Amino acid sequence: MKHSSKTLHTVIFAVCYIAYTAIYMARLNLSMASDVLTGQAGRITTGEYGILGGAFLVVYALGRLLNGDLSDRISPHIMLGAGLLFAGLANIGFSFLPPFWGMLILWCANAWAQSMLWSSVLRVVAAMYDEAKAKRMTSFMVTSVATGNIIGIIASSAIIIHFGLAWAFILPGAFTILMGAVCFVLIGRLDVGRAEKAAHAETAAPLTELIRHPDLRMTIPCAFLHGMMKDNITGWMTKYFIFMYAIDLAEASSFALFIPIVGFVGRMIYPPIYRMVGEGEHKVSLIGFVICLAASIPLCLGTRLPVIAMIFLGLIYAAVSLINTTLLSIYPIRFVKQHRVATVSGIMDFATYLGAGLSSMVYGFVITHAGYVPMYVSWAVVSAISILLSVMLIRREKITD
Repeated sequence: MKHSSKTLHTVIFAVCYIAYTAIYMARLNLSMASDVLTGQAGRITTGEYGILGGAFLVVYALGRLLNGDLSDRISPHIMLGAGLLFAGLANIGFSFLPPFWGMLILWCANAWAQSMLWSSVLRVVAAMYDEAKAKRMTSFMVTSVATGNIIGIIASSAIIIHFGLAWAFILPGAFTILMGAVCFVLIGRLDVGRAEKAAHAETAAPLTELIRHPDLRMTIPCAFLHGMMKDNITGWMTKYFIFMYAIDLAEASSFALFIPIVGFVGRMIYPPIYRMVGEGEHKVSLIGFVICLAASIPLCLGTRLPVIAMIFLGLIYAAVSLINTTLLSIYPIRFVKQHRVATVSGIMDFATYLGAGLSSMVYGFVITHAGYVPMYVSWAVVSAISILLSVMLIRREKITD
């Protein structure tokens, strides 16, 4: 029986990993299609592309806040199945390339659907393993983000080049729907007893009490500020390489691909760095923000070669991946005794994507009129602020201990 249970847990973990990889394919396709949409196809302007990307992130942020709390109350197989289904349908609808407002509605629907997933994934992992192992497994689960970025770039660019723009949304949409069906059936077999569900409902810390938590209130700004870098790297990198260095989509994709590969490495080295600093999450974040600040400065000054820009953007993305793992995955595990892992994850995701979404809308306007340098200057500034916040959090932990 134990062997059977262990096998089921392994299969469920793998399915969650593949499913979360799939949603990045159904998200990054817009970024890879950006130059075609704004150029060859002429469907939208650069400013409208910025609005699409920003709206996705803002809606995702709001969805994570609300769906994080719901994920502590509704069965994970329902949240995952429904989220993947609706994300897939939104992508397929987008493939018809409706007028801008139609695109905006569909992409916002995609964002809301995708916001239903991560907290439920965390809850599944927490249900299958003890707290110590759950942290280790979660640190591996988050590599699905980088895996999805890598596959998304390769698949989307290849599909656009060989099959056309519409299929870059149809195929990821269909695969996402398939994974939704698999999650609904398989994760529904996970044994979460009625007594456990009742315990969660009865002992969960009130949301108002949670928000007043001093450590959480200091960590939320770090999430907001790192969000200004995280998704704007992947959102703008393809257009950046094409615009700045006058190269085509195929060549730009090869440079852009390096960035999530380095991000994958960043997530994979999180466990040894985490152990090296004595399992202090905020210390890992501090290291990440220092790297972000150092790598932003050369981009502010300008780089003549795309390979140099690729290296520094890759360093920022690797560092942001370390920070993101801390804030959205490892840090929420602290609240397992309050039965608020999914809720805290939702709050941190809300702050992250609110920062990403609002800044993306601003960057769309700024890039149109002033180029990319102001964006990189803002990254240096938010990194410096976040370094100060991280130092304060580390000092607070020492005093508390």
